[in-house]
Amino acid sequence: MKYFKLILTLLFLALTFNSCAQDHKIVGIWDVKNDYYQAIYEIVENDKKFFGKVHYYNDGSTEYKGDNKKEDYFLTDIEFKDGKYINGKMYLPDGSFYKVVFTLKNENTLEALMTVEKQPYTETWTRNTTD
Repeated sequence: MKYFKLILTLLFLALTFNSCAQDHKIVGIWDVKNDYYQAIYEIVENDKKFFGKVHYYNDGSTEYKGDNKKEDYFLTDIEFKDGKYINGKMYLPDGSFYKVVFTLKNENTLEALMTVEKQPYTETWTRNTTD
């Protein structure tokens, strides 16, 4: 009986810790294609914040292929709160940035909402499922 209680206690603790762990579906590689540019971005997690780096970018006049360098990081300070990923800053090459909020629409669709030239702008990012 003593072992049975011990096993139940350990099982309970394991389930409790497992349910507390958050599996953030925002992490991964995302494709963006719109009227202005096409890109492949990766979102990673570090210390409960999320960051984005460029794998590929092409707007018709500028093409950039990321090389896993510090300069490839363009998205910083994203935090998860109330089902949204908030406080993100999407940096432009000139050092300016847009504030961005991400909403995971489903496992493979991410919506990025930002203000561009004082107007709300929404992009849809699609999970890259190729290896």
